[in-house]
Amino acid sequence: MCDIIWCKKDMGDGKVCDTVNYLDPYCFWNWEGKVACAHCGTVYYIHMIQGHMYAGPDEKPGEKPDILPLYADQPNNGYFNYLPGIEGRTRPYTCLPRHIYLGKADMVKFSIRGRPVRGWRPQPPSAGVAGSQGYFWDIEKLTPEVWEEYQEKIRKGEVKDW
Repeated sequence: MCDIIWCKKDMGDGKVCDTVNYLDPYCFWNWEGKVACAHCGTVYYIHMIQGHMYAGPDEKPGEKPDILPLYADQPNNGYFNYLPGIEGRTRPYTCLPRHIYLGKADMVKFSIRGRPVRGWRPQPPSAGVAGSQGYFWDIEKLTPEVWEEYQEKIRKGEVKDW
């Protein structure tokens, strides 16, 4: 759960900023300071106590923000968004490791017991629709290198039953 600041600043020509700025609860649980809108840069003063908005958001023109929002989007503009880590708009989400932050899947070929799993990438093109295999799959024909690695794990005694 997070708190939001919905910026409705008049941009001129009858346009409104209409941006939802998301404030993650870990940084803003007990916090007092100024936050900038990710789209128009309007600075808002807020005071949060135990995750609840105690005071604000009050517009503070001409002041510099203390922190930027984590994420922002415009739901009335086709969900145009600002992802975490955009310079000058949003701050990076530093709680996640870099490889997860980039959206790349971890390559896991074997389960915790050493048995082969079917979810690794890249799957060969002969894997059928969307890389799906039937319940009974022939790992030896599907990926010979994983089959050899599995046989080596069996020889070393790394494959376990329950």
